[in-house]
Amino acid sequence: MKVLSGGLLLAVTMAILLSFYYVEQTYSADEQILKPRVPADKLAEVKGFKNIVPKDAKTLSEAKEIYLGKGICFTCHGDGGRGDGAAGASFNPPPRDFTDISWQKARTDGEIFWAISKGTDYGMIAFEDMLSVEERWMLVNYIRELGKSK
Repeated sequence: MKVLSGGLLLAVTMAILLSFYYVEQTYSADEQILKPRVPADKLAEVKGFKNIVPKDAKTLSEAKEIYLGKGICFTCHGDGGRGDGAAGASFNPPPRDFTDISWQKARTDGEIFWAISKGTDYGMIAFEDMLSVEERWMLVNYIRELGKSK
């Protein structure tokens, strides 16, 4: 009987220890803001992507039209980019607040471009088949401008 209870104790202990090993990392609300949306195995490569569209009045104006129009970005991220769009209200975590300075500093242009292109596991759809490469890079520039509005 002693061997049986010792084996049971060992099995329970191992199950508890293994459960800690396999638990996915969780993030607090503040950490959620900074959590990358790019998969870890792609992050280093994506961080190296360089924007091919110049940031000027013309491209920013075109990007704003895409953001508020065919890109439908405003539906989740809101007109001002604060993550307060009607369609994003049910998302957990909520859509990115592009005016958040800490987020702007933490994310590279490549990461933003990748999220626009591929979508995320948090509700954002992929736009690589709906927007051209140039349009997606224009949106990156516009998102950066939204970060200057706070």
